[in-house]
Amino acid sequence: MTNVYKMRLGRGGNWEDQAIGESIIRIGFGIAASLSKMSQKSEIEWILKRDSKQLTQKQIKIRTFQINLFVNEMTEGDFVLVDLKTRRKTAVGRIVGRYFQQDRDMALRPVEWLRLDIDSNELCEDLRGPLSNWWTISEVQVVDAVVRIEQIIATGKDPGPSGDTETVPEASSYAVEDIVDDGCFVEPERISNMLKRLQSKKNLILQGPPGTGKTWLAKRLAWALVGRKDASRVRAVQFHPNLSYEDFVRGWRPSSDGTLDLVDGPFLEMVKAANRDAEDTYALVIEEVNRGNPAQILGEMLTLLEADKRNPDNALELTYKRQGEQGIYLPPNLHVVGTMNIADRSLALVDLALRRRFAFVDLVPEIGKRWKDWGRDRCGFDESVLSDIQDRVSNLNETIESDSKLGRQFQIGHSYVTPPPGIETDPGTWYRDVVNSEIGPLLDEYWFDEPSKARREQEKLLQGLDWL
Repeated sequence: MTNVYKMRLGRGGNWEDQAIGESIIRIGFGIAASLSKMSQKSEIEWILKRDSKQLTQKQIKIRTFQINLFVNEMTEGDFVLVDLKTRRKTAVGRIVGRYFQQDRDMALRPVEWLRLDIDSNELCEDLRGPLSNWWTISEVQVVDAVVRIEQIIATGKDPGPSGDTETVPEASSYAVEDIVDDGCFVEPERISNMLKRLQSKKNLILQGPPGTGKTWLAKRLAWALVGRKDASRVRAVQFHPNLSYEDFVRGWRPSSDGTLDLVDGPFLEMVKAANRDAEDTYALVIEEVNRGNPAQILGEMLTLLEADKRNPDNALELTYKRQGEQGIYLPPNLHVVGTMNIADRSLALVDLALRRRFAFVDLVPEIGKRWKDWGRDRCGFDESVLSDIQDRVSNLNETIESDSKLGRQFQIGHSYVTPPPGIETDPGTWYRDVVNSEIGPLLDEYWFDEPSKARREQEKLLQGLDWL
């Protein structure tokens, strides 16, 4: 999931020239500790209490929130809006790397500056909103923020909350046929059955080995469900170990005036959007469901997800209740599509309560006729080359499936060996690079206790190829 943040670089903009010249963003809170020790909010708060005796409890809470945003929640690909006080403009950048520590008082992140010339008056208040003296960074809590940022980068103008302006083309229709045309190797009839299960069950999880296109297909199922590629009706999020109920459903968040506000997370934002527009279908895509703690993150929503509880009679009071708020229930026009990696044993198990509320669909490596047709027609590969790759990867997957310590959930998915359309390099160079830098390291992980077997299986993928 891509997020948008707004920040400033010093109260008077005193860090702006360095940030632009060195392609970085930075925060400085006088942190007298290594950032490596700050992987949790609780750790950050404890360190601040220990080292900043002059701060009030409220100031500690606010600093904890901001440091956690910068260090733990910002990820590569996120956008950042920076109010350039010295230039009287707004800059737009994209995060391109992990944070690092310049000294014990400063944290930095590499950023690619995309625009440095945005007229701040062209931004609507929900994106431009001021930061108070206590604030350096905050997350933009707007459902369509990413779509609007992309338009701002392209045009220099904010299309507004609805995104409904002349600069934003109307989304075209999207159906099962479009999923197939996009390069899905699953049979169209099976895709249609997935869509029907999603419509009836309301909630569906795609599970399978790495490289079977779970995330790719999940988003396209959501688009087909709503009938178009519509960012206002399809939203994607990702579960991870640091995600909490307060982040996903509702929790207290610092506001621009230094107080704490009760803020709805992406799930309740989608619930409200679907409730306001009961005639249309909405979908939330949750990537990597089992990378977080689903029961903890969902809270009461775990009960409300059931298809037969989506009515006012089954409404529940939330953990964080607004004054005068009645119980919450999920609208029937909101659907949830999840993905789950079943190969990584370090991930959390999904409990039976969650399993009962979702339909589960297994994805497998699809290295068959549709895959070969794609490689031949879209990428220009010779059919004999594709047949050779097909045989070698299929033999490897049979070896993996027959291994008692692995099994079919560890097979190599077709994404690993699907060439991109219009590939400019020759098939041999491309395939060798994939084997050496992608499949090989994965096999080393699979057979970490049998390195000779991992090396042998990797060599089989390359031995005797006359087209290399």
